[in-house]
Amino acid sequence: MWIYGTISESLLKSVLKTKCTASELWTTIENLFRDNKEARAIQLENELRQLQIGDLSVHDYCQKLKTLSDLLANVNSPITNRVLVMHLLNGVSSKFDNILNVIKHRSPACTFSEARSMLKDEARLTQSVRSHLHLTTTPPPRKSSWLPLRHQVIT
Repeated sequence: MWIYGTISESLLKSVLKTKCTASELWTTIENLFRDNKEARAIQLENELRQLQIGDLSVHDYCQKLKTLSDLLANVNSPITNRVLVMHLLNGVSSKFDNILNVIKHRSPACTFSEARSMLKDEARLTQSVRSHLHLTTTPPPRKSSWLPLRHQVIT
């Protein structure tokens, strides 16, 4: 009865039997979940292949990659660190081209954590450069707007 009380209603309808032992019920539920492992692995691998950074932050993008990798491991389809780094690199935009070459050609190969840190640093550097360029390229105020203030201060 404890197992029946802890599963979802839709699952309960699939496994409810009269005169069933806990062991038999557990085996039935286990087989239901094992049946879809392969389909789930294919779905997760497809999501991993298609994931792009888009408007996500580097942190959020890497978190999604890591989550998909962990879910694949949970359905007995783990991916290697090298493959995870490959997916990381394939999904970033061209603004990361400089650091991508560094990561690709590094020997020994980067771990996922190292590649993530390098991308985060690049994103911070790019943001800092953009902010600096914006500050230095902002035109100064027009002189005509300064003249009345100076004239008022002098008189």
